[in-house]
Amino acid sequence: MKFISRCAAAASMTLLAASALVACGGSSGSTDPVSVKIIALNDFHGNLEVPAANNGGSVTLANPANPAGTTVRTGGAAFLATMIAQLKAANPNNVVVAAGDMVGAAPVTSTLTHDEAAVDVLNQLGLEVSSVGNHEFDHGKTELLRLQNGGCYPGGTVGVDTCLVNGTFPGAKYKYLAANVVDTASGSTLFPATWTKSFGSGFSAVTVGFVGLTLKGTPSVVTSTGVAGLQFSDEVTTINQAARQLRTQGASAVVVLIHQGGQTTASTLNDTSCPNLSGDIIPIVDGLSADVDVVVSGHTHQEYVCNRNGKLLTQTGFYGSAVTEIDLTLQAGAGVIKKVANSRPVINDQNAAGSLPAGYTALAKNATVDAMVQKYVSLSATLKNQVVGSITGDIKRALLPNASVATRDETAEGPMGDVMADVYLAGGPAADFAVINPGGVRADLLYQNGGKVTYGDLLTVAPFGNTLATVDMTGAQILRMLEQQWEAPNCTAKQGANGCGRMLQPSAGLRYTWDATKPAGAAVGSGNRVVSGSVTINGKAMDPAATYRVTFNSFMAPGPGDNFSAVTLGKNVTNSGVIDIDAFVGYMKTHPNLAPPTARITRLN
Repeated sequence: MKFISRCAAAASMTLLAASALVACGGSSGSTDPVSVKIIALNDFHGNLEVPAANNGGSVTLANPANPAGTTVRTGGAAFLATMIAQLKAANPNNVVVAAGDMVGAAPVTSTLTHDEAAVDVLNQLGLEVSSVGNHEFDHGKTELLRLQNGGCYPGGTVGVDTCLVNGTFPGAKYKYLAANVVDTASGSTLFPATWTKSFGSGFSAVTVGFVGLTLKGTPSVVTSTGVAGLQFSDEVTTINQAARQLRTQGASAVVVLIHQGGQTTASTLNDTSCPNLSGDIIPIVDGLSADVDVVVSGHTHQEYVCNRNGKLLTQTGFYGSAVTEIDLTLQAGAGVIKKVANSRPVINDQNAAGSLPAGYTALAKNATVDAMVQKYVSLSATLKNQVVGSITGDIKRALLPNASVATRDETAEGPMGDVMADVYLAGGPAADFAVINPGGVRADLLYQNGGKVTYGDLLTVAPFGNTLATVDMTGAQILRMLEQQWEAPNCTAKQGANGCGRMLQPSAGLRYTWDATKPAGAAVGSGNRVVSGSVTINGKAMDPAATYRVTFNSFMAPGPGDNFSAVTLGKNVTNSGVIDIDAFVGYMKTHPNLAPPTARITRLN
């Protein structure tokens, strides 16, 4: 949305020139402060139903009666709707915003509707503006434009998997922003760079400007087809230019919605001391001009409320487990005179009576949103509930220790990741071993209903629809790939139990040892953490000069997914066309009573 500032408009009208001088500036005392409430979300990923407790469906709250804090169940779109409604009721001057990944990598209920279900529910929640995130590009720009503008999914069946609202799909009512995403065909940004909303009246009226963008590194975390025809620009330069323009046009405050983030070591929600803030968001925030007041971030699935160089920096976590309540006090001619933020847990009805800390209460479901969710659950029920296999116990990802919100730990090996690598090896063309990026494993398989595993369970673990690809790599290239787990930029991107990095999840045939005393974060090509001679492939020492066939997903091959550029050095890249979920179903059928596998990677020191 473009706008002309109140000051510029008034100054252009001779009869109002005197009034314009009062409104624009000279004396801030001539106007009344205006309170504005920003309700922020990020990384919803189409989680319409209540997420699993260990996958976004719980948070740990500070509790004076329990020094370790109290973990409570959270999330679910019907409860999120009630939370948003309560916050909006507290201040009529409000706006609901998001920092990307509101769709994509979603559970089965949203995935089977090509994310139309998520868009429909987000419309009902009152979302007004969102930055794009990397997962908005999972299926390419044409599909993203359809989600914004509406229309049935090409090749879909109306009323079954697309156009589910009276035979139509109107698209997102909220506006996507993409300040740093340029469509090379037109030379323009794919979506607008900025959006504004005004509050108050008369000479006290104020305008909040929003800049929305995704991380510059989106091409490294999305399949190459997803970003075809697009260029992604530097975040700091883009934000500062847009923020200056908004200020010039009269914005009293500038809020950045950016799909990039960091992490803290907080063990409870809303720890505003922001302990040990780190991550790729830091140099971005530190490079922003004084034109920016607030940065709403995402991508890392962490929760924090921080003050950084005079700017509020927030993230809610993920999957609708919490929202960020940001209260700004603005004054025409003076800008932001006060700002404060707090994370608010979306406490659902799955907590035992009397289990909530003092001062917290469970939310009731919003009936309208609950009915919408149940409609989409029913539409997907037949396929979702089909039993496809069985397990003997929980098969989980590695999880961050002592996190305020249960979150996967990408620095560690986890049984669920190892199983997925085994699935890749079994489901694709003949290969020596397989690996999967940790971000490709989205959920756990939990032992319930006698160990039965459904199609919906599998699709929640692997929602991307990636295909399996094989690559010829030399032993030397494989070693280089393993070292890139801890080299820059993967070391700055993720923090966890093993320090920093992104640990590839290996199939049973790949084993090695790494030394934690060796420095992490080395420049690309100079890492030295894999213990010499420790890599074995199918029980034999890896030969640096020999060639091995390796299976990946189509996100990593041809590369460089998650910054594993060594994969691009491989030869004979062959995309099998086998979809990961189909390989997963086939694997479960041939491996009944699947047990959690033992670790394949050994850490020294």
